[in-house]
Amino acid sequence: MDPVIGTILIEAATRVGAPLVKSLLERFLGDGAAEVGGIVIDTVAEKLGVPPAQIPDQPAEKIDAAVKEVEGQAPDILVQWNVQQAQAIALQKAEMDKVGEPTWMWAWRPAWMWFLGFLWLFRFVVVPTVDAGAGSTMATQLPFDTLFWLTATFAGFYMGGHTLKDTMTKWLGRPQ
Repeated sequence: MDPVIGTILIEAATRVGAPLVKSLLERFLGDGAAEVGGIVIDTVAEKLGVPPAQIPDQPAEKIDAAVKEVEGQAPDILVQWNVQQAQAIALQKAEMDKVGEPTWMWAWRPAWMWFLGFLWLFRFVVVPTVDAGAGSTMATQLPFDTLFWLTATFAGFYMGGHTLKDTMTKWLGRPQ
């Protein structure tokens, strides 16, 4: 997000006495606009009837009025964001704490990710370093295409397994 937009809205919040909006923008506008800061900016833009990128082009009095209006909605924005965060945490905990399922049902994904990360690191950092230091040609014996194929296969299983299962179930007309 453009830092100019955040600065303009913080100044407007200061002028109109909107401490919640000011606090949210100061706290949650960092590296590329965090969610809450982005929601505040989007809501101000919505009140102005323009895309967020056009906020700096608006007259100061219109920005002030929009910020003042959003100030009244700031508690609702925070409540909605907190509910969203709580739901995301609950979903993540439910995924991690599946009762009754064997560990391998979830552990294969992170295990493969770490294994593939090790293979890529080995192939493109360790092997060239050893080759350069020892004058060997080990890199030519470890082909890139095999590692790429292995990674693509994992990604296909990881990202496409349920999609394929659901598609085939619907196509064959069978219940899940």
